[in-house]
Amino acid sequence: MNFVLKNLSDSEINRIETFYQDFKVANNNTYIRFFAKTEYITVTVYSTNKVMFQGEDAKEEYDMWVNMLAYHEESTKTKTPNFKDYFYPSIGSDEVGTGDFFGPIIVCAYHLKQADVKTYKALNIKDSKRLSDDYILSLGEAIKEIGTYSLLTLHNDKYNQLIERGFNMNKIKAYLHNKAILNLLNKINGNPEIIMDQFTPEKNYFRYLNKEQHVCRNITFLTKAESRYASVALASILARYAFLKHFNVLSKQIGLTLPKGASLKVDEIAAKLIEERGEKCLYDIAKLNFKTFNKAKALLK
Repeated sequence: MNFVLKNLSDSEINRIETFYQDFKVANNNTYIRFFAKTEYITVTVYSTNKVMFQGEDAKEEYDMWVNMLAYHEESTKTKTPNFKDYFYPSIGSDEVGTGDFFGPIIVCAYHLKQADVKTYKALNIKDSKRLSDDYILSLGEAIKEIGTYSLLTLHNDKYNQLIERGFNMNKIKAYLHNKAILNLLNKINGNPEIIMDQFTPEKNYFRYLNKEQHVCRNITFLTKAESRYASVALASILARYAFLKHFNVLSKQIGLTLPKGASLKVDEIAAKLIEERGEKCLYDIAKLNFKTFNKAKALLK
């Protein structure tokens, strides 16, 4: 969990930086003026005079500084980050596969650094829905070599097990996004802004995670974020790239070309597989709570 001190004075910021000087870690993020990491916490000082504590002892460390600085949350004013630039340095998080009967769900959190902006501009980064599969397969190879990312794949058997345990799609996505973001934050220095393509209201997102021990809360939720910020577009592209690669392997294993999405063609292929191999064969390759499953069985009758 994150604990944040906002709108501190320069003297208060200097006091915090001096205190953690021995634990300072270099970082290249232009929005971070100081970053320190101890065994139990990380301390990030932003150029906006905001200080964030994360880690096992973050709450205790935050409370200590509240007392030392006589800090009062109610007296501060929240500052809104400047999100006008499409190539805003940030972490973007997006998912694919949630509308496909066949194939896994893949979530990607991707870190776009200021130093790589020129490279991304040259690659014609845009919403993955506006790119062909062939171009995504080519582009994915490039962007996975440039930035740092966390890519999670929920295979169909695990998906069906979670559904049987009472999970719904949004709860599954919230869990995967949170895990991908936390994994990525552990790979990089600093704590850049995080932008997520919104699939559920913010309060519901955190309600789905109320039993998780570690939850990243410093997130900006935006609809159609993949068309508004390159970091989310990059996450979307890399997730789609991984989905396509996995889908091709799945088709080879089954011995026929599986169709994407959910359509009559998908219903017919599912019905053919049930007829030839039985319903159990779909457990490892499809999402059995989709209406497609019942439609396929109806076709056989």
